[in-house]
Amino acid sequence: MYHLSEAYLMASYIALLAVYLGALIFGTAAVAPIAVGTLAADSAGTFLRRYWVAYHRFAVIGGLFFASTAAIGSTVSAVPSRYALLLVSLAGLMTILFFSAMRLIPSINAARDNADDETFNRLHRLNVSLVSLGMLTAIALLVALIYVLPGQFTFWPTAS
Repeated sequence: MYHLSEAYLMASYIALLAVYLGALIFGTAAVAPIAVGTLAADSAGTFLRRYWVAYHRFAVIGGLFFASTAAIGSTVSAVPSRYALLLVSLAGLMTILFFSAMRLIPSINAARDNADDETFNRLHRLNVSLVSLGMLTAIALLVALIYVLPGQFTFWPTAS
C-alpha cells in the first residue's frame, strides 16, 4: 500500500519549510539593506533593533514548529527510524542555532550603545555566523526531506 497521505503531509512540510527559509533569506538579503540605504542613520538603527528582535523570534518559533512537527511525525511515520532521527536532529539543531543567535541581541545592542566597536563587531559576526549556520541547517533539512519523499510513493512497507 502506498503512503499517499503521509507523502502529501511531507510535501506540505517541505513547502512550509521552503517558505520559512525564503522569508529568513529575504529578511537578511532585502529588508536590512533597504533600511540602511533608505532611512537616516538614527531611524535605520531604531528600525533594525526592533526588526532583528522580530526576525530572530520568527526564526526560533518557526524552528520550534518544524522540530516538534518532525518529532511528532516520526512516531507514526513509515520513514526508517534512523532517517527520522536525522530529520528531527537537523530541525532541533536549526532551532538551537537560531535561539543562540537571538540570545546575543541584547549584548550586541549594549555594545553598540556603549560605543564598544570591538565587542560589537565580534558579537555581530558570531550572530551572523549562527544565523547562517541555522539557514544552512534548514537547507540540509530541506534536501533530506526532498530526498526521502519519493520513497513515500513507492517502496516503504505499510506501518501496521
